[in-house]
Amino acid sequence: MPERSDFRIIKLIKILISIFILRFIVFFQKLYMQIRIFHYMKYHPAIIIIFIIIMVFYVLPVPSLAIDNGYARLVYNVRGLQDYDLHWNDRFPQGSVIQIYAETDGINHRREVAVDYVFIIKDSNDNIVDTAAYSNRYHDYRENDFLIYSREVPADWEDGVYNAEIHLFDLLNASIMDRYYLDVTTSYLNGSSKPDVPVMSRGDVLNLSQTEKSRQIINITKTFYIDKYASKYPLDRFRVENIKLDKTSVAPREAIHVSASVVNNFYEKGSTSLSLLLDNKQIDNVTVEIEGFSTRSIEFVISSETLGNHTLEIVPTGSNTIGLNLFTTFEVSSGKKIELPTTFDIKDLQIDNLSVEPNKPVVISVTVENIGQDGSQPVELYINDMLEETKDVWLNYSEIRDVKFNITKGDLGAYRVTVGKSNLSKIFFVESVTVTPVISPPEEPGVQKKEKTPQLVIIIGLSIVVIFIFIIRLYLRRKLK
Repeated sequence: MPERSDFRIIKLIKILISIFILRFIVFFQKLYMQIRIFHYMKYHPAIIIIFIIIMVFYVLPVPSLAIDNGYARLVYNVRGLQDYDLHWNDRFPQGSVIQIYAETDGINHRREVAVDYVFIIKDSNDNIVDTAAYSNRYHDYRENDFLIYSREVPADWEDGVYNAEIHLFDLLNASIMDRYYLDVTTSYLNGSSKPDVPVMSRGDVLNLSQTEKSRQIINITKTFYIDKYASKYPLDRFRVENIKLDKTSVAPREAIHVSASVVNNFYEKGSTSLSLLLDNKQIDNVTVEIEGFSTRSIEFVISSETLGNHTLEIVPTGSNTIGLNLFTTFEVSSGKKIELPTTFDIKDLQIDNLSVEPNKPVVISVTVENIGQDGSQPVELYINDMLEETKDVWLNYSEIRDVKFNITKGDLGAYRVTVGKSNLSKIFFVESVTVTPVISPPEEPGVQKKEKTPQLVIIIGLSIVVIFIFIIRLYLRRKLK
């Protein structure tokens, strides 16, 4: 991070000079008091006035001071000003995305900000492979500004060392703004139009003297590597954390809900896998897909009949996935009773035939599980939001059963099936199936089919005509002779 400490050093030197002058004035006053010359200076206000003028001159900031600090970082996630995740190794394969966070500090000049960011990317042979320029202009009190350069690595970028030259331009300074506000005041006094903020161009900055230029521009170089074997994703692309149990002491076979959070720390959507271990044995596995920079909760439901303490652990099995504090315990006690009353959970709804004829039966199967105490509950079947049939079912805790209903409908139409308060629904249709025979049109009585004239008869007739014409021509020739 380049420091702009030269201005602070100047301030310190000026303060030291002021202290020296003050000491000199005190010494000068004592000297003249001893010789009784200028004794009136003991209380003379001129001494204090001179000292105040010197302090104001030396301590106040340099009027033309512009950009204070600037720096750049290779990152892969930016949430805001000075809030980002550094890239894990500064190595990028083709097809990945390079992001450079650039920040400028001390760029507010009397509520005006005008900053340009210029990026020049060079390969290992010093060839320019990419350029970009951005401008930020606004009117408020922010002292710091930032911008993100983002570029997908093209396939034609060869492996090697690359340099990003980053140029941060502050296009305003205190002197410019002093003149601007003077012009604004004048415009209001004489009734002329308000002038625009006199923002310098980058060319204007580059044409300044070396000293003035150093106050308006900061140059930074960041090195990174193009490597086709590098990983596109960080090692902690997915982070699993905060394992929680809804109960830590349960009765035998009582359900425990296990939850955890999975965070995708990368900008692309992706998926990872997790396994749930009960007493070091895998009992469940889940694959979860998460949008970029998002968090998703996962949940397992487990139970155990074995009395005593048990361990639960979520183990990340997907690539680029880490886990934090994914180990916990619970107790199965004979002294505990299932707290949840008899509660049926509707697991599935199936219909054996989605299209039937009128008055033909349809078998509807409802899968229910008791997640509470042993007991019975009604299973209610609704068709088109009207209660069709109810069956009372007894289930032990965690028992699962298929409850079947035989339904017959005579009217044509569509029938929507739902169960109790469940969101599950299915539709079947009652349709009439009619077979229409294909009937050939009858032959009209007394009408006989016309027989086709044989081709041989036509050929013989034409031959006779040709021969007859030939004979007539011969006869006429002889008669004329």
